[in-house]
Amino acid sequence: MKLREVVEAYIAFKRALGVRLVSEAGALRAFCQSVGNTDVQDVKPAAVLTFIAGAGPVTRTWKQKASVLRSFYRYAVGRGHVTSTPLPTTLPKFPPMRVPHIYSVDELKRLLETTAMLETPRAPLRALAYRTLLLLLYGTAMRLNESLALTLNDVDLAQQLITVRHAKFFKTRWVPTGPKLTSALADYARQRVRTLAMPSGQDSAFFGTARSGTRWHWVTAEELFRRLRKRAGVCREGNARNQPRLHDIRHTAIQHRLIAWYRSGKDVQHLLPQLATYVGHVDLSSIQYYIAMTPELLHEASLRFERYAQPENRRA
Repeated sequence: MKLREVVEAYIAFKRALGVRLVSEAGALRAFCQSVGNTDVQDVKPAAVLTFIAGAGPVTRTWKQKASVLRSFYRYAVGRGHVTSTPLPTTLPKFPPMRVPHIYSVDELKRLLETTAMLETPRAPLRALAYRTLLLLLYGTAMRLNESLALTLNDVDLAQQLITVRHAKFFKTRWVPTGPKLTSALADYARQRVRTLAMPSGQDSAFFGTARSGTRWHWVTAEELFRRLRKRAGVCREGNARNQPRLHDIRHTAIQHRLIAWYRSGKDVQHLLPQLATYVGHVDLSSIQYYIAMTPELLHEASLRFERYAQPENRRA
């Protein structure tokens, strides 16, 4: 059986289970193109390694490609298409995990102020739209693609509730918004309806393009953010890969929420599962990736422990 046939059967199988499999499908099809029109049993380990390693130094992409192929070959072996996998048995040394940038309040303010630079005659609403996007990302800790996939119908301003239909794990969730964020969303929504095209009526993209009113592409959002970040002077040491990202606003929102809970005396351990659900995680362990032990969070946690320990010290 040809490799491409097995790949397409695997993609169809996963999607039938409800898995979107977009980037993974692209990687598998690229693998087919790299290996050539060959039988799945004839794929050699050297060809697999050439595809996974690519050109240049080892990056995290190596591990991502290997993970996609590992899942595919697990399926291929289980269906009897191959008897063993040609995947590499020796792993290279990977670069260290990228440390998220936790924005300070001042940095966030500078980013918001700098959105004015995006105003152009051809895109008169882009500055306001991007400012609203930043406020939404910070105020709700939503993922970028979730935000860009919102329609006007998804943003219920009267109920102060956002419906996220395109979540990472295929589960619709509801995200409440506070009064200030709701006011900012309402201000933008009024101008968006008056200014931009609405190709699908109220089902049109909330963040629409100036030309057609269709949804922004994430590449556009990322590129605009790089321009904003440079103009606002928000940077850190290292190369371009180490610079603050738009996704880091999600990390920041979660981090700042934890700090606020500590300062207000809330039961953080009790509230963590609720926070995980709010930001769209399927379990509590997933949110641990977003909790960085920054000096500020460590200080608040230490104060909490001191207050907890003081009664014991007095009794002693």
